[in-house]
Amino acid sequence: MQTRTRFMALVFTLVVLLVGTSSVFAQVQLVDVQPESCVICHSEAGAAHQASYDELYQDGVISITDLAYKYSAPDTHVVTFKMTKDGAPLNAKDVESVGIYFVPYTGTSFESTGRQTLKGTLTYDGAGVSTSTITSSDAAYASNLGNVDGLIVVYGRDETVGRLPARIYQNKYPFAALLKTGAGVDYVSAANNDGCEKCHTVPYLKHSYIYGQVDGDPTTDMYTCKTCHLDNGEGGHFEWQLLVDDPVLAAAYLAGEAELTPEQVAQYAYTTSLMNDVHMSHAMEFPYPQSMANCVTCHEGKLDLILADDKFRVETCKSCHPVTGSEEHGTAELALATILPPAIHGAMDLGTTDCASCHSEGGFASLFSDIHTGYDTMIYAAADLKYSDAIVVTIDDASVADNKITIRFSAVEVTDLAGIDVADIVPTVMVGMYGWDTKDYIIGPHERLVDDNGDGTIDRNDQRTLEYAVGSEHPRFTTVSAGGGSWEVVADLSAWADLIADNTVKRVEVGVIPTLKDASGATLALDAPSRTFDLAANAFADDFYSPIVKVTDGCENCHGALATNYHSPDRGGNIVVCRMCHITKSGGSHLEMQSRSIDSYVHAIHSGQAFDIGDVNFADPVAAMHYDHHIEFPYPTHGIQNCESCHIEGTNEVPDQSKSLPGMLSASDSPLEGWDRNIGDVPAYITGPGSRACGACHRAEMINDDEAGELISFNQHTKQGGYLIEGGDDSTSILGEVIDYIMALFN
Repeated sequence: MQTRTRFMALVFTLVVLLVGTSSVFAQVQLVDVQPESCVICHSEAGAAHQASYDELYQDGVISITDLAYKYSAPDTHVVTFKMTKDGAPLNAKDVESVGIYFVPYTGTSFESTGRQTLKGTLTYDGAGVSTSTITSSDAAYASNLGNVDGLIVVYGRDETVGRLPARIYQNKYPFAALLKTGAGVDYVSAANNDGCEKCHTVPYLKHSYIYGQVDGDPTTDMYTCKTCHLDNGEGGHFEWQLLVDDPVLAAAYLAGEAELTPEQVAQYAYTTSLMNDVHMSHAMEFPYPQSMANCVTCHEGKLDLILADDKFRVETCKSCHPVTGSEEHGTAELALATILPPAIHGAMDLGTTDCASCHSEGGFASLFSDIHTGYDTMIYAAADLKYSDAIVVTIDDASVADNKITIRFSAVEVTDLAGIDVADIVPTVMVGMYGWDTKDYIIGPHERLVDDNGDGTIDRNDQRTLEYAVGSEHPRFTTVSAGGGSWEVVADLSAWADLIADNTVKRVEVGVIPTLKDASGATLALDAPSRTFDLAANAFADDFYSPIVKVTDGCENCHGALATNYHSPDRGGNIVVCRMCHITKSGGSHLEMQSRSIDSYVHAIHSGQAFDIGDVNFADPVAAMHYDHHIEFPYPTHGIQNCESCHIEGTNEVPDQSKSLPGMLSASDSPLEGWDRNIGDVPAYITGPGSRACGACHRAEMINDDEAGELISFNQHTKQGGYLIEGGDDSTSILGEVIDYIMALFN
């Protein structure tokens, strides 16, 4: 270790001599720039994060078998079952939480009349069998439930380690078992357990411990949920509908400062059916990361069940749509009052109207399946066909000469689509210049770095550096040919010839954003391809960038298609293309104390950090309520440490700083008013890859909790293990010097 330390000190001295001390920055602050040492203490931090998550929600560790029911007249009910943990007998009394319920089934619905708890006195025979005995004089217990059509459900959890907002229990060992009674239950859910698992835990666990599917049997989808989500129960989460109908009242109601009138209770009354509870919570309470019209996410293969004529009723509509909405708060456009105008529908009573009287086969109005296809038409051409699968854009060839790179790319229609022609694609070409051997851009295509207008300044009137909409005017791009779904474009890199000559830039990333609109003018969700090109070899280097993020079975599990709900849908399928704008050289414009770099941005967003708090008036109860809701929403897999929900296994460790550039963190933002915040003014900082990427989650948590002391300590920790340099008035220049200095250590 001493030898290594002496070597690094020698390297540091040599670099200082090479760089010189001509600038004030070099004289004053270069001594504060040391390579990050995070990996010394945190070499397996990513694996530890994932391991801590993998301890949660372990399927099948606690198992229940031999579930049985016995009735002894006149009023005694006995439930017996075997419980094991890792195969060893387990006493149910030693488990943290056990629920035992009977729920009756009418042949079409699960209802509250006759629903009973069967958890009574628990006993254990010492050999693996637990018994619950309940005796009650209540009339509901005066008959043999074994003769009633329904379910006996045993469920629970053990070793709860924490609780998240939104009714989430983080536990290690969930369990469940089912017993059909009477003639049995032939219920088939219109939803799929697999759909829930796209965003949530695997296995899917409502509230993190109630199984959506028991013993891996798809015929049991949502059975356990039906124990509580009764089809005739009285719903109590009026705040869900208030949030989209009357946010002012919602804020007062949630604060305990207002009560609903009987008329309002009647207006917002709903049953606790699984449809209502799931639709309302996802459409109104949670920031659902895709369109609610994308029914296929949860109902794949069953759209005919949910879009049948008999499902076109006001209850179904109200489960997703506001009733009146709020013009002021932007929720009126899709409100029932807007989409069901009296001029067409008359003075309709939403409580009694039968939509199917007009909207059905033989009726004169549109069918439910005509109004709602069941999928987001921005993403899907049909229920089982995404546009990104039907239309594929590829970068076919490239060559470089005299610092000009010629790029050829094309689009093909793999599946014929009516009214769609790949020749109508309007592509945007981007060329990002990698710095040294890193995966980050020293010249980002989306930056503005050249004074194209000759006015002595670089501002928004200048062109994006290396971003070109084909067919437009751009000083560094030329279109050679464009037609029939094939394009040839030349990008001039001469402005950075010195960086290419001295090997600062060895490779570039060529990306294409394919913008294609349908007949209605809506942009379709297509994948944006990219390829890495080696300038010296004059050839593609497709093995240079090893993916670290899962898109198809990661990002798109929750988002449906990348960028559809937060950018434009023509930039999907490829995180490398995202990174062409989200570079390390800029601070997070919407996220305080974060980098624009994709790692910092995504980590902070998924940790619940809110955008643009400087625009939030915390004196406004509605604004304050929405902010609180935002920062309290848990990551949908019910644990932010589940790195592999996005990352390819093993790629979530401390970044290799020889492969990633230093970056910029934005300064703190200042709330408009109404919040006496503990976190004060924090300047823009220049810091290393570990602090930027790994630190994003930690900073977000401290920002959300307004933990000023912890934030200061964390920043000091990253400074001691690396560098944290104030950006000052010329942060761009300082960042450039830090990049040059740090990368000189590795090249």
